Amino acid sequence: MTYDDYIRGDEVTLGVAPTGYRYSTDANDSLPVTAADVADQVYESVTLGASIVHLHGRDSDGDPAPTRLPAFGSAVRDRCGDDVLVEYAVGPDCPPGDFLAIVDEGPLPDLASVRVGPEQHGYRGTSATSRRDVDQFVGELQDRGVVPNLLVTGGRDLHEVDRLREQGVFDGPPVVTLLFGAPDGAVGTPQNLLASLDAVPERAHCLVRATGPNQYPLTAMAFFLGAHPVVGMEDNLFLDPETPVSRNAQLVRQVAELARNSLRDLADVDGARRLVGRPARVAEDDDIEA
Repeated sequence: MTYDDYIRGDEVTLGVAPTGYRYSTDANDSLPVTAADVADQVYESVTLGASIVHLHGRDSDGDPAPTRLPAFGSAVRDRCGDDVLVEYAVGPDCPPGDFLAIVDEGPLPDLASVRVGPEQHGYRGTSATSRRDVDQFVGELQDRGVVPNLLVTGGRDLHEVDRLREQGVFDGPPVVTLLFGAPDGAVGTPQNLLASLDAVPERAHCLVRATGPNQYPLTAMAFFLGAHPVVGMEDNLFLDPETPVSRNAQLVRQVAELARNSLRDLADVDGARRLVGRPARVAEDDDIEA
């Protein structure tokens, strides 16, 4: 990822991560934790230009619940149709086999987040996943037509991305998300962002997330360096120390305005599909691409 990628004027995919597994409504009571509320906030974000949604599941009490992902995916599909790419994600304590079982419940997501490990640190604990498990998980996702999104939280994860790429497991350029400020991950600094972007495989579709007050400055930097921002209340609950975020759309609007002021086009869902390697949509009852 370089400034040349930005200056060329390519379309930008904008992602939203509306809720996660770390924070609860104790930190911000506006955090969406029901499927209906998440779907409504995703819809608002899509109208502002978001084309990818990074989803986690929550139970009826608002606690993290990976098995609820299909319900959240269904709610987003019902609200947004095919106007957004859906990515499923789970915490580090969910084994790959359990994650696959969730994916198989349907609706099938467009992407799935892959923790490349092998040691994975989370807010509530640490788990170990072997490289063989990761390799098998990536293969199983691709067999199902789901794009693996390789989650990078530190330098060691980039070595794993390189290993997977060198093994030739991807049909095309990989999709990679750089996350800064995760527990035990890379600190959210401009220097770490620059170093990580430089280490991302050439031609990879690189998304960037950052936690807390680092979210806007680092995703803005990433935007100008040819990467693709992902913002939302999963990673940031405050607009400033005194002002809680009330809707994910507030965070999405900031980046959408940045793109508009920079004379850059935000990719619609068809552009996002092309950029992450998903097949083009097909019109119903027709063999012609929509």
